Amino acid sequence: YIKTEFCAGAMRTMRRASNLWRRAEQSLRPRGPCVARRSCRHFSADTHLLWKGVQSTSFSGNLEFRDGSETTFPVFQVLNSKGELQEGVDLPFSLEEGVQMMELMVKSKVYDDVLLTMQRQGRISFYCTNYGEEATSVGTAAALKPQDMIWPQYRELGAFLWRGLTAQEIADQNIGNEGDRSKGRNLQVHYCMLEKNMQTVHAVLGTQIPQAPGAGYAYKLDGEDRVSVAYFGDGAASEGDAFTGLNFASVYGSQTLFICRNNGYSISTGVEDQYRGDGIAARGPALAIPSVRVDGNDLVAVFLATQEARNRSIQQKTPILLELMTYRVGDHTTSDDSSAYRKEDKEEVQKYKSLGPIPRWRTFLESKGLWNEEKEKAIASAAREEMLQAMKSGETKKKAPLRELFTDVYTDLPWHLEEQAAYAEKHCREYSADYKMSAYRGLDGPAPTPDPSRIASAPRHIPKAPSRETQELTMVQAINEALSVALASNSRSVLFGEDVGFGGVFRCSVGLREKYGEHRVMNAPVAEQAIAAFAVGLSVAGYQAIAEMQFADYIFPAFDQIVNEIAKYRYRNAGGGAGNITIRAPCSAVGHGSMYHSQSVESYFAHCPGLKIIIPRGPKQAKGLLLAAIRDPDPVLFFEPKVLYRAKIEGPDSQVPVGDYELPIGQAEVVQEGTDVTLLGWGSQVGRLQAAAARAAAEGISCEVIDLQTIIPWDVDTVQASVQKTGRLIIAHEAPQTNGFGAEISAKIQERCFLHLQSPIQRVCGYDTHFPYAWEEFYVPSPARVLDAIKASIAY
Repeated sequence: YIKTEFCAGAMRTMRRASNLWRRAEQSLRPRGPCVARRSCRHFSADTHLLWKGVQSTSFSGNLEFRDGSETTFPVFQVLNSKGELQEGVDLPFSLEEGVQMMELMVKSKVYDDVLLTMQRQGRISFYCTNYGEEATSVGTAAALKPQDMIWPQYRELGAFLWRGLTAQEIADQNIGNEGDRSKGRNLQVHYCMLEKNMQTVHAVLGTQIPQAPGAGYAYKLDGEDRVSVAYFGDGAASEGDAFTGLNFASVYGSQTLFICRNNGYSISTGVEDQYRGDGIAARGPALAIPSVRVDGNDLVAVFLATQEARNRSIQQKTPILLELMTYRVGDHTTSDDSSAYRKEDKEEVQKYKSLGPIPRWRTFLESKGLWNEEKEKAIASAAREEMLQAMKSGETKKKAPLRELFTDVYTDLPWHLEEQAAYAEKHCREYSADYKMSAYRGLDGPAPTPDPSRIASAPRHIPKAPSRETQELTMVQAINEALSVALASNSRSVLFGEDVGFGGVFRCSVGLREKYGEHRVMNAPVAEQAIAAFAVGLSVAGYQAIAEMQFADYIFPAFDQIVNEIAKYRYRNAGGGAGNITIRAPCSAVGHGSMYHSQSVESYFAHCPGLKIIIPRGPKQAKGLLLAAIRDPDPVLFFEPKVLYRAKIEGPDSQVPVGDYELPIGQAEVVQEGTDVTLLGWGSQVGRLQAAAARAAAEGISCEVIDLQTIIPWDVDTVQASVQKTGRLIIAHEAPQTNGFGAEISAKIQERCFLHLQSPIQRVCGYDTHFPYAWEEFYVPSPARVLDAIKASIAY
C-alpha cells in the first residue's frame, strides 16, 4: 500500500521545498477475520504481481475489508494560527513578495465588499464572494509560473488579481458592458484572461477538472516547463468529472495540478453529507496520484505545497492532488442565505474568521515590521475607491453591439446565423419602443444592409480538387486513410478513444499506433465525458484533437462536455480557446444492434449552437469530409453509419482519391437528378432513397435524390432549388420522427417554397419508439416505405 504525503515533521531539516515531500510504504496489519478460523497468514511471499492493474504480490488467508481508515492524511502547516513560522522553516518567497500577497488578499476582500454592496443595490444582478479563502487562490497563483494554464472555478479572484486582472475589468465583467472580455455573455464573476493563461470561470460544476489533463498531457509531449491547473471545491469533487479527470491524468502522466478548496460547504450541503471518507486528498493514492492535505489558511504552506507539487509534476511526469482546508465564512452567492442552514453558530463563524489567512499573515508581517493598521487601512481605502470608480465608469458604457449576440458561435457566421442577425437588426428598429435601444452600441442608426453572399448556404471555403487517381476502398479503409493522413500532416494531432490503440472495435484505426506512436494514438479509459473533456485540454494547448466514441449510443455521458463546454467554448471566451476538436462515432442501424447499438443521435446535437455535424454516405465522402472536419477550426461531430463500414458500394462513391484531399463542409450533393419529387437524406439512408427512386422510375416517376452530408450547417439553397423544381419533398432519416432533423428542414423549406409545393412535405423516419431488435426491418425507413410516400405525394 503506497501512501504519498507531505510530512510536517522534522521541520528543522527543511531548508528547501523539495525536502518537504516524502514517500513511505506502509504495511497494513491484518484486520479482518480469518477464513475458517485459520491462523492469520499469507500463503505466498512472491514478489511478482498476481494480476495486472493491482499491486498485490501475495495471497492471504485473512478475509480483510479495508475502508481507508487504516491511514489518515496529516495537514501540512508551517505558519500556525498565531502567525508564528515554525522553527527552521525559511520563507519560499521574499518578504516583498509576501507583502504583495497580503495587499492582494486585502484587495480581494475589499472588492468583495464593494461588489456585494453593488448587488444589494441592484446595480449588478449576482455576486459570489471569496471571504476567508483568499490564501487558496493568491498563494497557489503566486507559486505557479506565468506560463502555467489555470482552469478556475468561481472563487479564484485572488489568482486573477495575481495575474493582473484590473478593477475596471472586474467591474465591466460584472456589469456586462462592451468593455467585458466576453462581450457581456457570461454571468457575473465569470472572468477570463486567455492572454495570461487563465481560462474562463466554469459555471457547470467540475467540468474543467477532466479538461485540464488534456493540456497537461500536451505540455508533457512538448517537454515544456509548464503545468495545467484545475481549481475546484469539495462539492465538485463529487462529480463524475472529478474522478474521470484524476484517472485520465494518472493514466497519461499528465502535468496537471488538481487544487481542491475544501471549505466545508457546497451551497447548503456540508461535507458530512458530501462524502464519508478521509476528505479529497485520500482519493489520490488509489489512482497512484501523489496527494497532500494543506492548511489552506496558511499562505506559506499553500505556496510551498504548490511550488513543490509543480516541480514534481514536471520532473516526474505525474499529476498531483492538493486539498486545501479552509472555511467558507460567507454565503455561497448573493442568492443564498447561509444562516438558514449553517451548522456553526455565530460565535463559531467568528472564530473561523479570526483563523483565516488575512489575520494570520497580518500578524506575521507585523512581527517583521512590514505591516501595520494604518498601511492596511490605506490599501483598503484605495482599493475601495478604485472599485467604486470602476463601477461608475462601467455604468456609463454601452452594451456590445447586437451583432455580437451572433458572433463567435462559430469561427465564421454560417448562413442561418447571418439570416437571424439580419432579422434581429431590422426587427428591433421597427419595434424600438419595446427595447432599450440606447443601452446598446450601434442601434441608433439604420439597420445594416445584409450581404446576400453571406446568407447563401453554399460553403465559403472550397478545397482544391482531389487527385484524379483513385482506388476502390471500403468506408472503414477510407476512414483509416483519412486518420493516417491527418496524423502524418500535423505532428500536433492526437487520436484517442476506447480501444483505439488496438484499432478500434470496427478497426478504423488499425496500424496507426505502430505508425505514429503510442503517445499520439492512444487507448482511453472507459469514460466518454473525460474523452470529450480531454479533447478540450488538447485543443487549448494547440493540438488537433481527434476523439472516438465507441458507439454513438454511448456518447450521452459526454453530452455535458459537448453541449455545455465544447460547443460554448469560443462563445464564452469571445473567440479564443478550444475549437479544433473532432469527435467520431459509429451510428445508426447495423442489422442486429437493438436499442443500444443502433441509434441516430444527430438531432440531439443539432439543437446546440456551436457544433458542426457530418454524416457521410460512402468511402469517398468519408475520407474527404473527415479530413475537412479534423482541420476545421470549429468542433465537429462526425457520425459514421457502421452498416456501411464494409458494405460493397457500387459506382463512384467507392472510388476514393489517392492522397490528401478534403470535401467542403456544408454542401449537399445532388446524387441523382429528377423532376417529379425530391428525396432528401443522409448517411446510409441515401442508398435506400436511391433504391426507392429506382422502383419509382419503373412506374414513371422521376426522383431527384439529395445527400445532405452536413446536418449543421445544412445546405438549404440546394434543397430549395430542387423543391422549387419538383414541387415535392420527402425527407428520410432513421432517427425517430418527432423532433428529428427532418422537422427543421420541413419548416424551413415550407417557409421558402410554400407557393411551389404541390403536396405536403412528408417525413419517412424511425418510429417514436426505442430502436427494436426483432422489428428492425419495420423500423428503418426502407425503400418500400419511401416508395409509399412517393406515391402518396404524387397522388395528392
